[in-house]
Amino acid sequence: MKKTVVVKIGGSTIDTIGLLEEFAHAVAALQNEDTVVVVHGGGKDIGRQLDLLNKEFVFIEGMRVTDALTMKHVQMVLSGDVNKRIVSTFLSAGVKALGCSGVDCNLVTAQKMLVSGKDVGFVGEVVAVDTTILDICKEKNIVPIVSPVSRGAAGEFYNVNADLAASEIAVALKADHCIFISDVDGVLDENKKIISGIATSSIDALVAQKTVTGGMIPKLRSAADAISRGVCRVHICGWHGIKTLQQELGDATHSGTVIY
Repeated sequence: MKKTVVVKIGGSTIDTIGLLEEFAHAVAALQNEDTVVVVHGGGKDIGRQLDLLNKEFVFIEGMRVTDALTMKHVQMVLSGDVNKRIVSTFLSAGVKALGCSGVDCNLVTAQKMLVSGKDVGFVGEVVAVDTTILDICKEKNIVPIVSPVSRGAAGEFYNVNADLAASEIAVALKADHCIFISDVDGVLDENKKIISGIATSSIDALVAQKTVTGGMIPKLRSAADAISRGVCRVHICGWHGIKTLQQELGDATHSGTVIY
């Protein structure tokens, strides 16, 4: 029986020369046996676009404050340029791919997110996922490439964090695996060695011991939430060549951290 695998790839990873081509071929190899959904970010591309416009921006707790003009350019960059670059690379690798965003077919419905009670503009949190377009892709053996730009109930657009979008899509699909390709190789212990596996029940202890700090805390808690809602395993790993995805799915071959 085919497994369902959701893979999130970030903007900094996409920027690495040659990596996108390797990633496309890795998904092609995986697609022979599994159903794959790709969710992408593109923060660096957004930053470069805003720099060209001399548009200043700030982050609050990791979230880019997004006014109406910024949101317009976020949509242009993510759902336009970045999404279509990924689709084109997949097509060149022989993978039938469809580019879409959270807006299309109401894939992801969002609402305004407040960060520590602060209004950060058109930054959204996910309130619903409609898998119709993903189900059609599965039936036709097409890999969906999803931009996290999403739509509110009144038709407004929201900038949704790609990690959150990937987690919620994985939950909606009851995915077997959700893999986050990161610029770090996994969760590190106090000796800076990768922790191979983490049970959700041990996350609070790792935080209390300060083994896990900073941005890794919300990643792990988000992983625990996804698992509690039906995702079998969540992976945090770096990119180590075309075999990365297949190796991460193996119990004895993964090089990152598996949360279970």
